[in-house]
Amino acid sequence: MKKYERKEVTKNSLMMDKEIQSLRTLISRYTIDGDDSPAFINEMKSRLEIKYENALKDVHTNKIFQLSDGRWKTKNPQMAKRTRLDLLEALYEYYFGRKAHSIAAIFDDWIEEFRRDADQGHRSILTCERYISDWARFYADSILVTKNICEVKVSDIKNHYKSICANGAISRKTLNNAKTILNLVFDYAVDHDYVASNIARSVSTRDLHCKEVNNELKVYSNAERDKIIAQAEIENDVFARAIILMFCSCTRIGEIRALKWEDVDFERHTMYIHREIVRRKDSEGHEIFVCVNHTKSGLKEGNRVQPLSDKAIEVLKAQRRENPFGEYVFLYNDAPLVSNTINHHLKRICERVDIPYMSSHKIRFWSVTNMYANGMQQADIQRMAGHADPATTDHYKRVSRLDDIDTSIWNEMFG
Repeated sequence: MKKYERKEVTKNSLMMDKEIQSLRTLISRYTIDGDDSPAFINEMKSRLEIKYENALKDVHTNKIFQLSDGRWKTKNPQMAKRTRLDLLEALYEYYFGRKAHSIAAIFDDWIEEFRRDADQGHRSILTCERYISDWARFYADSILVTKNICEVKVSDIKNHYKSICANGAISRKTLNNAKTILNLVFDYAVDHDYVASNIARSVSTRDLHCKEVNNELKVYSNAERDKIIAQAEIENDVFARAIILMFCSCTRIGEIRALKWEDVDFERHTMYIHREIVRRKDSEGHEIFVCVNHTKSGLKEGNRVQPLSDKAIEVLKAQRRENPFGEYVFLYNDAPLVSNTINHHLKRICERVDIPYMSSHKIRFWSVTNMYANGMQQADIQRMAGHADPATTDHYKRVSRLDDIDTSIWNEMFG
């Protein structure tokens, strides 16, 4: 029986539901009031368990079993709860209740699965925390998420988006972040047969007015780039050389940190970008850094071979002299560089040459802007930037071969 299908309402089922609700109310009241008759409460809980079992016997045929950590679990739907009663109650809501049909309840299920995947290294725990934060900001207190997901209309979602960006309250990027969460929740609902299609992805927000953001000022100019490189050459340490290489390529900071000597081909003047160092949290919540064998997109499209300009070769050779035996190109105290430390050094360089500081991510903005300005094909820019989605680099064009990129033009841009 699918979650969104109602069991046929009969006189017996209505009576059973009333008895269950009555027992729930009694247990809740005595628990809240701090009643000193635990035996009485336990008796009511036992009766409630029996009621749940009778209600579920025809619709849930999978076993309920106890895990080694004490929790109770079942499959199809996959659920795990602290007590057997809690699990039976969740299953009852799944098959008969309205709460489990709500967008809010489905978000809880989805984010719990996301968290489990993150614990196993398949997802980013930091991304999970960002989704939880954005949910609290844009959805948690809204009427929309209390609705049965089967009854939600496109207009309901559109009206919610109108409310969160009313009077230009948020930027277009922030609105898109909010939309991503609802899209993923509906994807989860489709995958679990709660709804037949994802209507959230069909909601257009192009006509909504968002806060204007002047992105033109959020990128380094060519003159600022030249000043930063000149100062970095004076400082001539591992952080300065990493900053110069970022200004001589189109890479993410995590990709620069994960660059290994085996990825650099001095003879062909190329480097292979196919991994990154990311921040994760271990099972105890401590932050750790992990090198993963893929770039941010997680797809093969993110892997690319980039030409190296004369300036980049010069910097890498200087770094090779300083670090001839390390596995990674950029090491400090025998460990890959930390993003915050690179940005700290970039900020110090900017202060010394009297330039407004912007994070290392804005170096990547400069690189993409520079490639556009020098007439590179957009498909080539997409590939050099490691974008899996062509929309990220404006629009998609056919990807050419690496040999089709004129190395001399690349050297002019990044030399």
